[in-house]
Amino acid sequence: MDFDAIQAHTNWKLRLFRYCRGSLSEDFDLRSLQKDNVCSLGQWLYGEGGKYAADPHFKTLLAMHAAFHRCVPPVDELVESGQSSAAEALLNSRESEFNRLSIRMVGLLMDFADSHLDA
Repeated sequence: MDFDAIQAHTNWKLRLFRYCRGSLSEDFDLRSLQKDNVCSLGQWLYGEGGKYAADPHFKTLLAMHAAFHRCVPPVDELVESGQSSAAEALLNSRESEFNRLSIRMVGLLMDFADSHLDA
């Protein structure tokens, strides 16, 4: 794999946590982050990573990544309504869809990287 997808995913999550804490110094358009083709991983998946499109694991990864991004609206709603602590708790909850999908994404990315390491 020619892209550090796990690091890109982790960086995106860290930005979301900083957004919840009000400590993000950059402009953060959460609505655009609900789109799975805006983050660096999404750009790779829909760009250069597309060379793996015939691989069933890639298709699963693409679907899981899109589902992960759809978890953002409840977090945004909580932050916008002044409930930042609840938003962060949602991100940290082991039972939350966000956390479950995030863990699953990292596993898929690790498996995919193991299968497609560029020599």
